[in-house]
Amino acid sequence: MPSRIGVDPRCGQCTRLNRKCDWNFRWNFTDATTNTQKRFSNVKTEGNAVWDPTTPTSTSPSSYYQRDDLPAFSELKSEEDRERKAESHKPGTFGVIVTPESFHDLPEYAASTSHESSNRRRTSTHSCRGGRSSPRPSPRRATTLPPDPNMVILDRFEDSSSEATMPICSSREDFSESIQALSITSPPYTPSTTSTAATASIREDEELVTHFRQYIVPRLVHPQSEAMRGIASQGSTTDVLEREAARFPPLRHALCAISALNLAYSGHSSLEEAMQNYHQALAASSASNMANDLLSDGVFFRHYLLFVYDICVPMQSDDLGSDMWAKHLTQLQRIAVQRHHHHRGQELHAYTIWNICELDIYACLMGSGTCEFLRTIIQNNMLPHISQQVPKLTMGHTPQLSPHKEQLFSAILRLNEGVLLRAAIIAQRAQNCRAGMVNDQQAALLSPGRLAHWTAIAAQAQNDLLAFWQHALPPQLTSESTNPNTIGDLPDRAKTVFEGALLLYHAMIIYSRTSMFRGQRPIPTATHMDIPQDTERRINTIFTLSNRQIENGQVERRNSVFAIFIAGVASNIDASKVRAIELIRGFEGNGIGQNTARTRQLLVEVREEQRRVVAMGGRMEDVKWLGVARERGLGVANCGL
Repeated sequence: MPSRIGVDPRCGQCTRLNRKCDWNFRWNFTDATTNTQKRFSNVKTEGNAVWDPTTPTSTSPSSYYQRDDLPAFSELKSEEDRERKAESHKPGTFGVIVTPESFHDLPEYAASTSHESSNRRRTSTHSCRGGRSSPRPSPRRATTLPPDPNMVILDRFEDSSSEATMPICSSREDFSESIQALSITSPPYTPSTTSTAATASIREDEELVTHFRQYIVPRLVHPQSEAMRGIASQGSTTDVLEREAARFPPLRHALCAISALNLAYSGHSSLEEAMQNYHQALAASSASNMANDLLSDGVFFRHYLLFVYDICVPMQSDDLGSDMWAKHLTQLQRIAVQRHHHHRGQELHAYTIWNICELDIYACLMGSGTCEFLRTIIQNNMLPHISQQVPKLTMGHTPQLSPHKEQLFSAILRLNEGVLLRAAIIAQRAQNCRAGMVNDQQAALLSPGRLAHWTAIAAQAQNDLLAFWQHALPPQLTSESTNPNTIGDLPDRAKTVFEGALLLYHAMIIYSRTSMFRGQRPIPTATHMDIPQDTERRINTIFTLSNRQIENGQVERRNSVFAIFIAGVASNIDASKVRAIELIRGFEGNGIGQNTARTRQLLVEVREEQRRVVAMGGRMEDVKWLGVARERGLGVANCGL
């Protein structure tokens, strides 16, 4: 075997460029106290012996600290010894630094890297966690930071699997029957085996569940009856989720994770608690590959909540674009098809399927998804009936509607379905246009023929949506753009659906005119000769309706933010862009994560870039907002969550 001593590692970028990689560590320690306190109001330093310089220190440390009879800090081999030595000195004397390598053998990270290690094995370091070989040579347990002997760099956690040096081929006959029966990777779903539940108090868990019921559910389950908010229903609802969470601990962890994430962003919890619950829910995935497990409601809702969680956490994609939310969406796609066949087309939670389709479409419109989930649903004839596209209220609480209003509600649901499905078509065609634009740029030629082809595709998508709206819009609502009181006469749930459909309709007309490909120009059609004027009229309609939602406290309407964003990007009037920014600010802080704040920041950046291009003699349409999002790291999969 050839020696590998003296061969320095190279990162992927340097490997592609065939250059020497400057791989040495550079440690940079910065004081993040001020920024942390600005973000999290519950972080205090007053009275802390380490972080508060005004805290009086004792002149006789021996009266407070135990006698130290241990070796030098850098020579200690276990975490227990380091803790004992630290207790004998003033807080802050010693420090332990962890690096990404420190997490290498923890189970939640080992699962994600097992496929990589199988392709890169050069040496064999036996482990008791399934006998997985490590791609690294045997490391040191800790390295002393040269300038400070009291600061060590921990190579890996002491309780990680690589420290157990039992060979993979060792016999199991030396172990008792009870130990042989233990399973490290697939623990049974009982409360006693969930470490987070053991460390977190029941009261804290109940607070997270209560927050989920009162705050998270209205942002996931809509429309609800304004007069009966919080009433359980038969789809993806409070009652179903909490009942399954009580039976299936991984779902409870997912439920608590998304609640803790929202509370962390508002300064009332910690991201650590959210991440602990998230990884507890995620760790059970390896034990849920049996057919019966995949068909259970608990596994289905667990992936659904983790899918929403990852949409709410802004993370950069890797080279393959494999965001965590997309991986959960792929799992949901597989589970949905299997459940459909198992239940013979009678999906008990069809509303959740529709909700996932909706999230998939909005992700595609933001340049992050592909609408593959929706495509699979349609191909397998799994699209929920319009009556299943809204959550049903519990029997006995359903408000009685007159036959006329019931018929109107059904027409509004059909209208909403048609607009959403046509939005998906526009999103997919926009992806094709952008891909074609990239190919032309690589050929250093922007073909007029191809440009005309993309323009025709955009115009066809726009005309299809216009024709559908004119055909499907109920006659009672034809004056919606001039008389807002017409909407106000609708029942609560019908009004919520119609407002969402109306906002998306106007947003998609604007999107098809401005966001299909870079440099897209407004071209008059037979129905709209003055495109800029018609676009500004639609923008004002979006602003008026969104402003009314804010005034009425309906800030949980997460889809409104997308319409405002597109309106702000497309408007030629700077005052309208400023108004769009302020309207998004009105929805800010009322989602689950911070996507709304990132969307507002993206609109600010797009506005500045448009002004810069126009000042240099260019056109506003030359600015591609998706390009700005990627360049500034402001991409989101959903504007309102």
